[in-house]
Amino acid sequence: MAFDLKRLKQLVDRHGRVARIVITDVRGSTPRTVGTEMFVWNDGADGTIGGGALEYQVTNAAKQALKEQRTWAHTYPLGPNLGQCCGGSVEILCEIFDHTTLPIASADVVKRSAPSQIKPLNHFNLIVQNGEICEPLRPSGKPIWIWGAGHVGRALVHVVQTLPQFDLTWVDFDQSRFPPDTDPSTTVIQATDMPMLVPHAPTDAHHFILTHSHDVDLALCHALLKHDFEYAGLIGSDTKWSRFRKRLTDTGLVMSDIERITCPIGRPEYGKHPSEIAIGVLCNLLSDDGALTYGDRLAK
Repeated sequence: MAFDLKRLKQLVDRHGRVARIVITDVRGSTPRTVGTEMFVWNDGADGTIGGGALEYQVTNAAKQALKEQRTWAHTYPLGPNLGQCCGGSVEILCEIFDHTTLPIASADVVKRSAPSQIKPLNHFNLIVQNGEICEPLRPSGKPIWIWGAGHVGRALVHVVQTLPQFDLTWVDFDQSRFPPDTDPSTTVIQATDMPMLVPHAPTDAHHFILTHSHDVDLALCHALLKHDFEYAGLIGSDTKWSRFRKRLTDTGLVMSDIERITCPIGRPEYGKHPSEIAIGVLCNLLSDDGALTYGDRLAK
């Protein structure tokens, strides 16, 4: 986790005034770690700090802070106040930024004044001391969102998660499906209703839909087409994609938009084993051709 100054600037350009929320300390069991950030503006949000009830309350408080142009820091006990089973607590810092208050990075770190409410902290992701906050600057990386922690999802994360040019987010409905050795650089999100997370994904993300359910796959395709993305790939056969196209058309979407989704993913000539699919996807990501479909490559 680190300060995503590039993303903050993009959001300020688009929305004018933006609240940045960051976890500054955790105690006990919590959904996310120190340094996790999200952004909130008057009618939207980007990213997630985890914990449905926590994020709901923090988002509402941030929107109020936007109206008042007020920075705040607050401790949220997850169990007694929010009814979450984690049982720990998180400390949240909310800062308000616009074009006049954007921080300036220096030597790959972002420094700014600390509000009086925030306690001193020395963490590898975030340091608060002598009235100053210091966070590492997040390097630019291609955002990759992988939906599903089944066999193919695990294989794909295994080959992508250690590469610094990718910023990996992994989503599934069941926390137990994530392997314990997932690289710390991977943002892992458990979400019972995965399509509800789509609005939080950056619009330049590459998405790979690999869930346990065709209905969830379809809902994710629909949500992404209503959002935006740089690339979206769906695991499946030509028959599955033909049925999905028909069902998406029935919702009112036009075929020119629907065809932005690639199915099947990877390089089908490599095979159908999860590792073969993952290697094909990675080859596309690393190639100059990006995430071209099999048919696109044959046509070149």
